[in-house]
Amino acid sequence: MVTMLDCIRRVQDRIHWMTEHRGEMFAPLEKAWSGKSDWNEVVLVGCGTSNTSAVTARYPMQKISGVRVTPVLPSELIREEAVRNPEALYVFISQTGTSVLTREALKWARGHGFDTLAVSESNQTPIAGEADAFLEMGCGYEEYPMRTIGYSTSVYVLVLLGLWIGEKAKRVLPEERDRFLMCALETADQIRPVVDQTLEWLERERRQMMRADCLVFTGSGSLYGVAMEASVKVWETPQIISFGYELEEGLHGPNYGYTQRHCVIVLNDGGPDNEKARALCAYMKNEKQNGFLIGKNPLDEHDLVIPCGKPLDCLLFAAVVQTLAYQLALCQGRDMTAPHDNRVMYSYFDTHNEMGAYRK
Repeated sequence: MVTMLDCIRRVQDRIHWMTEHRGEMFAPLEKAWSGKSDWNEVVLVGCGTSNTSAVTARYPMQKISGVRVTPVLPSELIREEAVRNPEALYVFISQTGTSVLTREALKWARGHGFDTLAVSESNQTPIAGEADAFLEMGCGYEEYPMRTIGYSTSVYVLVLLGLWIGEKAKRVLPEERDRFLMCALETADQIRPVVDQTLEWLERERRQMMRADCLVFTGSGSLYGVAMEASVKVWETPQIISFGYELEEGLHGPNYGYTQRHCVIVLNDGGPDNEKARALCAYMKNEKQNGFLIGKNPLDEHDLVIPCGKPLDCLLFAAVVQTLAYQLALCQGRDMTAPHDNRVMYSYFDTHNEMGAYRK
């Protein structure tokens, strides 16, 4: 039987597959926009994990493309008050291709003559044929509704989209492209060792997390998106109350409310916010006795050190928080193989069914 942990480990193979098949994946885009390279913005549109993957991919995608990247919720895009950029490429992300609001936003964008791209698990999903072009997400079939492969491959395919845009605009030279792809593969090859490392760490440290009233994840840059995704996965998988904050925002209000019942997990890649990340973690460790640092520059032996220093470190942090969510669920006795019966919830709302009801 395939476990959710098997899915997390499978990301390594999917990254290799996507890198090898990059040409055929981007062939539909070449066909749709063979002579175009003048987008001045890329707008990433999606809900749930599709949104958190967009927030995660934003900065590495922006850096390699040389174009502003803006994650937007579909509900924000179609609001009457919203101001939209007609010179942008609008990217609509849905793993199953059935997200009702994302498809509605796509229809709206096409109606206004914007360039639109759908990103989904296959070209057979409903959203795949509704945009100007389709880009395969690279996840393949994923056995669990708590998406792990889909999140990580969404991040990677969006960064590959940034690479493609950068190449088309001649802002990325062939040797820079090859160097970037080599780094991506090196990062992918660290995913399984990091998963094993995380399991060993949780054997020692999980009790403190499981005794907390909530888990709070925080990080900056692309790690903000990982923190958001961690909060989603921990709430839906072990069903522990969890929150995700951008590092600075986590110091503007929540810091006054932290108690010993709140476990704050700081994601730190050793970048520009290194000292800030370590200061928050030190505060939680010293004053509240409930904090951990994951990544670079640990404070003590209770922290988890993982490799950092490459453009796509976020994929390694994603593997850590995905493994954390899965393992805490097992430790709580949740049967991850039990079928999900959502019929009662769907009688109130169904975000992936055009006939879904919204009832009081």
